[in-house]
Amino acid sequence: MTLRIDQSSARAHGNIAGRDIIHATTNNYAAPRAPGAVEQLLKELQDEIDNDRKVCDLIGRLERFYKHRAHDGVIGLEAKLRAVGREASYADAIEMKEMFAKLLEQWSLYESAQKIFVHLLARAERQFNDIILPRMPDLDVAGVNKLMNELIVEPTVNECGASVFEIDHNTAMGMIYWLAEHCFVRWHK
Repeated sequence: MTLRIDQSSARAHGNIAGRDIIHATTNNYAAPRAPGAVEQLLKELQDEIDNDRKVCDLIGRLERFYKHRAHDGVIGLEAKLRAVGREASYADAIEMKEMFAKLLEQWSLYESAQKIFVHLLARAERQFNDIILPRMPDLDVAGVNKLMNELIVEPTVNECGASVFEIDHNTAMGMIYWLAEHCFVRWHK
């Protein structure tokens, strides 16, 4: 005798299956991200602005970047650009460098702003000297520009572009030229 089971009229308040049902769950919850160093400093800066707390002196780590250091006799931005055949970009470079220098001067009255500049300048110096400079012999001008944009300019704009600093791409590029003027980065070996 064969037993027949007919479930054609079965009703359930859920799924009907002949075996396991695996329910995929979606978790739309993302763990809160800890604010980054610049983000924290921007909050401190806003507090300093709101409470009109200014400083008179440069912090030591920022003061370092104001000291010119020429290790190879190629001094100044124009000479550095000329040494690698980039002299055609000097007019734009000097304008962008001045944009950054004005921003630096404007905000250096606030200690947290100085700390932000130290962070940005140190990162630019390290990225340039540790990653970009060693690759320069193998890259053309466009390749070097691409690396500077990816490693220095874009991260700087992403961190500070919508803040009170309002750093745009030209100002961020000006930071690199400012570092070159002060002999912290160079295009030549």
